[in-house]
Amino acid sequence: MISINEQAEVFNTANTKLHELSQSLISSLCEKGLSKEELDTEQIQIAGFRHTHLYIIKKGSVSVEYDETDLFLYEENDMLTPHSMEEFGDSELYYTVKSDVVIEAYELEAVIDLLASDKVLVSKWFAISNLVQLQMSQIVAKLTDKEERANPGFSQFKAGSEIITEGDEADYVYSVTDGIAVALHNGVEVGEIKQDEIFGAIAVLTDQKRTATVIAKTNCSVLMVHKDEFSKMVYSHPHLFMNIIKSLADKIKSLNDKMSES
Repeated sequence: MISINEQAEVFNTANTKLHELSQSLISSLCEKGLSKEELDTEQIQIAGFRHTHLYIIKKGSVSVEYDETDLFLYEENDMLTPHSMEEFGDSELYYTVKSDVVIEAYELEAVIDLLASDKVLVSKWFAISNLVQLQMSQIVAKLTDKEERANPGFSQFKAGSEIITEGDEADYVYSVTDGIAVALHNGVEVGEIKQDEIFGAIAVLTDQKRTATVIAKTNCSVLMVHKDEFSKMVYSHPHLFMNIIKSLADKIKSLNDKMSES
């Protein structure tokens, strides 16, 4: 995706990670049997882009307009998701095919069904959804005077620095997009957090304070999602996040077991 307006480095960082995650996710889903429909320029112009599908641009480009202002250009290998086709307030995003295109369309319901059986892929979908939202918020913030709302963002942590602190209020859910982190309880290491894993969600969902400290084991790039946005995702697709919630529960059990042994 190319932004028409000058953007902060966070936009470009999100774009690079989006390409990586999107290609990996679609490849994995196709291996699981996900089918696709290939659309040409005429078909797209007639049917438009629907919230019931996600799309991958294989050839050509699609421009996006908001309030009669050109925002950005989707190019080859960019993914369009329902999160990137949402309305902003009373205004909508308008999509225009600027050249001959070939676009792959995937039914969102089929995607969700396949995701629900694989917690690793759910984590990638979670990251994709919030990276898209991050990009959109960056773009729209430059065009409107709307009150800023909680949106995801990136933070960089050097090896040895704290990402979250035990006992703090839980306002965000996190996902490591690059690097490795470790969780500690009362100074005792109780687990390792690898790339694309979600952490910090249990305290958010239960409205409790942090039960562990998380420290960057290597230099880490971390996606931060506000608790309100995460809760919306869980409540709108609870079956999709069930594997992640189970995984988080297992981590808590493992933490308790390790603490009882110490």
